[in-house]
Amino acid sequence: MPSIAGLKSIAVEPATQTLTINGTTPVQGTYKATGTFTDGHTEDVTARVTFNVADGSLGGFQAATFTSFTARGGATTVLATAGDVVGLGNLTILLVERASDPASSLPANPETKFAGAASTDPARAPSLVYPNDGVVVPPNLGQLEIHFLPGAGNTLFELAFETPFTDVKVYARCAAPMNGGCIYTPTAQVWSWIAESNRGGAPVAVSLRATDDAGSAVASSANAVKVAISEDDIQGGLYYWTTSGATAIMRFDFAGTKTQAEKFVGPEAAGGQCVGCHALSPDGHKLVAEAGGQDSGAVLLLDVATAKPMVPFDSTPKSTFESWEPSGARFVGVYGDAGATDFNLRLFDGSSGVLLGSIGGTGTQANPADHPDWSADGKSIAYVKVGWPNTLQRMSMGAIEVVHAVDAGWSQPIEIVPAQSGKNRYYPAFSPDGSFLVFDESTCSSGDRGDDCDADTDPTATLFAVEAQAGAQPIALMHANSPGVSDGGTALTNSFPKWSPFVFTRSHGEAGTTRVEWLTFSSSRSYGLRGSPSGMWLWMVAIDPDRVAQGSDPSFAAFALPFQDLSTSNHIAQWTQAVVPAIQ
Repeated sequence: MPSIAGLKSIAVEPATQTLTINGTTPVQGTYKATGTFTDGHTEDVTARVTFNVADGSLGGFQAATFTSFTARGGATTVLATAGDVVGLGNLTILLVERASDPASSLPANPETKFAGAASTDPARAPSLVYPNDGVVVPPNLGQLEIHFLPGAGNTLFELAFETPFTDVKVYARCAAPMNGGCIYTPTAQVWSWIAESNRGGAPVAVSLRATDDAGSAVASSANAVKVAISEDDIQGGLYYWTTSGATAIMRFDFAGTKTQAEKFVGPEAAGGQCVGCHALSPDGHKLVAEAGGQDSGAVLLLDVATAKPMVPFDSTPKSTFESWEPSGARFVGVYGDAGATDFNLRLFDGSSGVLLGSIGGTGTQANPADHPDWSADGKSIAYVKVGWPNTLQRMSMGAIEVVHAVDAGWSQPIEIVPAQSGKNRYYPAFSPDGSFLVFDESTCSSGDRGDDCDADTDPTATLFAVEAQAGAQPIALMHANSPGVSDGGTALTNSFPKWSPFVFTRSHGEAGTTRVEWLTFSSSRSYGLRGSPSGMWLWMVAIDPDRVAQGSDPSFAAFALPFQDLSTSNHIAQWTQAVVPAIQ
């Protein structure tokens, strides 16, 4: 809109407004603009300004009338503009929705059953079991299950999902009973209402009420769970090792539409030998995996698009654990098992598997190098200096060290986390921005070389973060390490952390933008009412990278990856920037 001579400021009325949407009918709000001029007088300038909103996904203006869309709630700024003078107002869209679980056979108007008096019987109180309070999830997760205990005598349940932008209630029965409780999975529509309305916003308060079919008394859960939705969708591909059948590497595409992981490759690509520890090039085009287990070191170098070996299986020099250079031109590996003669970090050509050389000073027969991780900028490699060697899968008394690229070679090793009697430090992994590492620490109860402290699914495996510099103080990821309601203790085998390759936005607020990085790990913890695995399942956790430099716990509560097969044991969730489609 053209400028208005002498206009000094614009006041938008109403300055703050909340509009409630329900169903498919848009709602409208009419605005007024009052201008204050340099000579001190005020006048109505509504017809002389242009109205719009900062977030056009919530609706739009026709003249001075705002008309909402109906898909989601949220908050935005109303702008009234004339030339370079802008007036501002605050607009909130509150989404109010009621839904019935399609898996349940419900009475007519089930919400009326919750109008009765509050129950005075403590036994009737339902209880939320999963997810854990304080969890952060990406908006495109899609399958966040809600687990709860029903309470005595209750047959009808009301799950509420509430924020300043949503008032969503779902009515259900115990349609999916599990281990004395119930599991509810939001439909795509319900999840869209919750996730799209609250991207990057305040946590969603999840609460539960229960009654019987007569509505005789209404009991409420004593605990509420807060679930925050990050602003950005998570992208990238996840490849993990499963013990299904004769073992296989599975994969899941976060940018795709499937809800279950698919098999990528199995023993058929490795002469019938089991395929386990693996690493993906950042662009997703190449995979290197060790086959045959301990003391084997047989290497499978695979073209992901064809799922076929790039060179004959086991023609590459031996390696056990690997990590890729960002360009995919090389990978770093280690081998310290039977027949080993070179215990340093070893560099391989990423296409031919040819051994290019070693990084001297990183390992000896008494203290071999293990668990390498190449930083995303290509300038550093973190690894474990083994204190008590056995095989590289089962090692003890580890210290975390780093070498940096200098000129045409590598620096002398820099100790980040020292070895300590009674502890084992291992599995370092650089954060996507390279500023810090996460690693595992186990506590030894049966000696420094006991089975409970050898880096092979140790019960006390605990996640730590540490800035990638000498003398930095490790920080326990207390929220990520914490047990859930169903866990009987704190020894949860939180093992083998691996990063999504991207840095995302978690939220925008008055304090500015907060970032989030996503970390996966394997754990023996309980998946709510689904119980504990016979081996390990995959979990994921949001990490605020800026908290590490502040010396505070950067983690949130963890959640189970819903697309994995829970009838097996799953390990080592390696990430790529994208899933490479198969060549037909």
